[in-house]
Amino acid sequence: MAFPDWVEKQKKRGCEIKCIRGQYYIYKLKSKWDPKRKKAKKVSGEYIGKVTTDGIVPKKKLIDAAAPVYALEYGATAFVSSLAEDVLNALRMTFADESAERIFAVAMLRLISPCPFCRVGDRYESSWMSKTLPGLALSPASVTGLLDTVGGNRAACAAFMRETMGAPPYCLIDGTRTTSASGGILRAASGHSKTKKSLPQINQVYIMAVSNEGGVPAFYRNVAGNIPDVTALKLTLEDAGVKDAAFIGDTGFALGDNFTLLAEPEFDYIVPLKRNTGEVCLSDIVYENVFSYHHRTIWVHSEKRERYLICVFRDEKLRSNEMTDFVERAEKSDATATAKKSFDPAKDILRDITGETAGKEAEFGVIVIRTSLTDADPQKIYETYKLRQEIEQMFDTMRNACKNDTSCMHDDAGFEAWSFIGHVTLMVACRILTLLKEKKLSKQWSLAGILDCLSRIYAVQIADEWKVAETTKKTRKLIAKLGFELPTEPNLSP
Repeated sequence: MAFPDWVEKQKKRGCEIKCIRGQYYIYKLKSKWDPKRKKAKKVSGEYIGKVTTDGIVPKKKLIDAAAPVYALEYGATAFVSSLAEDVLNALRMTFADESAERIFAVAMLRLISPCPFCRVGDRYESSWMSKTLPGLALSPASVTGLLDTVGGNRAACAAFMRETMGAPPYCLIDGTRTTSASGGILRAASGHSKTKKSLPQINQVYIMAVSNEGGVPAFYRNVAGNIPDVTALKLTLEDAGVKDAAFIGDTGFALGDNFTLLAEPEFDYIVPLKRNTGEVCLSDIVYENVFSYHHRTIWVHSEKRERYLICVFRDEKLRSNEMTDFVERAEKSDATATAKKSFDPAKDILRDITGETAGKEAEFGVIVIRTSLTDADPQKIYETYKLRQEIEQMFDTMRNACKNDTSCMHDDAGFEAWSFIGHVTLMVACRILTLLKEKKLSKQWSLAGILDCLSRIYAVQIADEWKVAETTKKTRKLIAKLGFELPTEPNLSP
């Protein structure tokens, strides 16, 4: 059939034009083998559009009005990604681009909605991250392969941490101990634990970057559970490329020959002692200085030794609380003894509450610290030691909010990958907690609470465009306080 000249001009290779009731339409043209004729025959394919004198008018996209609106979690993903853009860039510098994006996606998705590694793919498909980082292989088998790749490349993990460590000063802590009964993890060796049981475990030694906002995770190293923490410090500093860091310990470090090992030139230390230590007699203390810390009165006494300094701090609020608790427990003990049917006032002697309280008065609210920083201001020593509490809170965040308390890994490579992804997750979690403090929202919102609230902001598909769904007034106020802006353009661009 002959077509008008204006129609012939619209012909394309691999296409055919049909005239239907006086109108012209263009289709893709395919070839299909005909077994009877034993040669290929032409078959009309997908409809492209209508042929007009002004050109080809593409076909309209058909939308099923009865189909449900397609929605993706948007708010938490956009918020977390805005805080961690530099983290993704640092990952790309030390890993292949695809691996870097997969590590980032797994870490952020597990932060927003804690889940096992085998469920990360489901979270990805329902998250806006599937648009910003499209096409990532996050099936259970793919994630297993990623863990093997990451865990077998400790050099890249260490390079990433060195790149993102932040500025000094640094402090060292014993980190956290993770128990594991897996026979494939060779570093899971029996060691000391708070439960007094000798369990197979791995210890993470952490280096923290210290700032006015507190401590943030900078570098970690996994060591066998039967290696004393203090002996792992030197290699950890070498691995991180750090020459100077202060070690902040707990009362368990004031045992054995730990202070001899800490006395090396590389290590400054701040270690609390037990109140019954022989280093100082608390009943003879005369406090010569005082300062305030977080609206609490702190009295100070310090004594110089040959190579170290002993500082005694008395927290008046803590002292009052401990004394009240001691008296109440003593009164309860006497009341319980008096209530017994066999109680004989002539024979049974009740506790001398007044005498016991007076005898222990010097110990209430006291913290005794031994440090190698002999020329440092005692107030600065106290503030630095208190950083450990913030660090412990950070590890609680990792274990509880991020559900990172159990690895469930079966070999050393898997455990190393689990640790590294947990470190990336923890970095961003700490940034969120710092932001909540800066915006004075930490009393109203927890990490899990803020992410849960933001994760209820969806991107919805309206026709062929993505738009931010409606949000409540409360959520809009929260977003404004966080300084986080939702896009206002009609069509979201990944």
